[in-house]
Amino acid sequence: AVEILDITADSRAVKAGSLFIALDGATVDGHNYVNKAIEAGAVAVLVSKPVEVSGDICVITVEDTRTAMMACVPYFFDYPANSMRMIGVTGTNGKTTTSHMIRHILKAQGHKVGVIGTVHIMIGDTSYPIHNTTPDVVDLQHILHQMVEEGVTHCVMEVSSHALALGRVSGVEYDTAVFTNLTQDHLDFHKTFENYLEAKCKLFEQVSESDQTKSGKGAIINIDDAYGHRVVEKTK
Repeated sequence: AVEILDITADSRAVKAGSLFIALDGATVDGHNYVNKAIEAGAVAVLVSKPVEVSGDICVITVEDTRTAMMACVPYFFDYPANSMRMIGVTGTNGKTTTSHMIRHILKAQGHKVGVIGTVHIMIGDTSYPIHNTTPDVVDLQHILHQMVEEGVTHCVMEVSSHALALGRVSGVEYDTAVFTNLTQDHLDFHKTFENYLEAKCKLFEQVSESDQTKSGKGAIINIDDAYGHRVVEKTK
């Protein structure tokens, strides 16, 4: 048996006991860094194509490492989102303001609140830097796990259309989804406005499809926005 102490898809973040996930990205193929990860202390690697490895290393081969990562990483961290009330905020504008308004309301009610936003991550009253609006799957689950360890009961999270389209929030069950507005933006990534809208709607579909045994599920949707009613249709 191999004991896994950590998981990462970044060869630079590998430490002793890590499982390294080789992702075939748009610009970088993680399979080229498998042996670098092993040299740094990885005890197992998750791959989707043949690799030559140095030493006695556990090699796990799957059809798609990204899909496998979305399944195994939340499991490794014991599904931390399930231990908190998860509030996802999406929209072109107003995500940060809305997130911090929600944080202050919850804090005033005596809850310990975590925030994952464009500016920073907050765990209680402590602030940490952030690099993406929504961290990748591994970083996100690590952050959520840290929040649970530090006693956070409610997590407010800005959820970008990129993260929804790329599956970065896989393994997170939201209790509440908030829609601020939608304007022409990010079409370099989504190509069409319809794709952009569909990406945003995924957050509300996740609320509808998530564990219905938890009470208090809901959505807050700005129907003054021209696209608010489309979002309502996606929310059951």
